[in-house]
Order: sequence, then structure tokens, then C-alpha cells
Amino acid sequence: MDTGEYAAEPFTQDGKSLYWPGYKKLCAVLRDEHVSPHYGYVQIDVRTIEALWAVQQYLIRDGIDAPIVVHSGYRTPQTNAAIEGAARMSLHMWGKAVDFHVPGVSLDELAGICRACPISGGVGYYPEGWVHLDTGPRRFWVG
Repeated sequence: MDTGEYAAEPFTQDGKSLYWPGYKKLCAVLRDEHVSPHYGYVQIDVRTIEALWAVQQYLIRDGIDAPIVVHSGYRTPQTNAAIEGAARMSLHMWGKAVDFHVPGVSLDELAGICRACPISGGVGYYPEGWVHLDTGPRRFWVG
């Protein structure tokens, strides 16, 4: 969100195998921008990218063609520790979580879509302006 970067890349071409050039660009956009790119880049869990893709496909089916605006993807342990209220063992530190919003979509609707996604694990609703989606155990909370 803060970098102004944008990526609309395929992470697979056949639905089965990873398409490395697209996947690599998506990982770069989801890096921890608070540290040097050398430390902030990580290979994001493919299931996390698949979950975001599933949310986007649901929105497109509903006639909503707006971008996913990422607030936080991967976080280094240092960045995570500096965030007030962040879980000590946050899945962000393993590239398994994303905080985001979609312009024009209410947070209630977005959280509902995430909860309905069969790939999703945890879904957090934060009235401050974003939804948390991860691929950990299935749970729901309001932040």
C-alpha cells in the first residue's frame, strides 16, 4: 500500500505447477518494505497467494474488478515486534498471512468472502480499515 507498487502476475499457467516469474514478482510486492530488500524478501506461501486469488475471483464473479490493496504481507521478526498488538508468533513472519482491503468493498463483505474461502485459515476483521487472511488453523476474530 505504501510503496505504490502494483503486480498483476500469473503464479501458475496450468493450475498445477508454479510459474516462477509471476510468483517471484508477487513475492516481491508482498515483501517487508520496512527493511532492506535483502532482508525483507521471502518466498510467500503459495497457499496464501492462492487464497488471495480465490478472494479476487469471488469479487470478479460479483462484478467487482478492483485491486487488492495490501497493508502487510511478509514481516521480519523485527518489523513484527515493532507493531503494536501483533501476535508474537504471527503467520506474517512465515509468509502465510496478508492484511488487505479492496476499494469499494465493505470490510464486513470482505471478511465474509475470506471466511467462505475454503483455503483460508484465520480471518481477522479490523475496523481500522483492513482484513487479515492467513492459511493457519481455521478461526475468526475482530481486532
